Amino acid sequence: MADKINNQDLKATYGLAILTGRERLLSYPERKEPLNFDWQDQNGNEYHLGKVFFKDNEVVLQCAIMATDNADFWLKYNSFFQEIAKPNWQQLFIEDHDMSYQFFYKSGNNFKHSLKRLKNVVKVFVKFDLTILVKSNVL
Repeated sequence: MADKINNQDLKATYGLAILTGRERLLSYPERKEPLNFDWQDQNGNEYHLGKVFFKDNEVVLQCAIMATDNADFWLKYNSFFQEIAKPNWQQLFIEDHDMSYQFFYKSGNNFKHSLKRLKNVVKVFVKFDLTILVKSNVL
């Protein structure tokens, strides 16, 4: 198994690897402020704690796309961003966690383009930060 988006292998389909940030997916979501009322004739606030709700997590993943040349890079880049920017929630499966997360694309930035030599073959290597909003899966 491998990391996947919408059941497509990130490395095989897009030449993409998640370098850092997976651990941020494990963060327990922040609790939403409960409904409350500040009565003028009582000390403190009255909080309604019958139900607990959580915020969604904003997660930044540092990613890299490796391609054989610039044309291959642009093909993988465009295919990847078209896939994650589709309407509705997308699904990210992280092999290390054996867990799927629902998310939507928020932004991509800090792109760094370089050429790497692997086994004496030049490869196009582009690192970037991918910001996603992960749906709270707390029951």
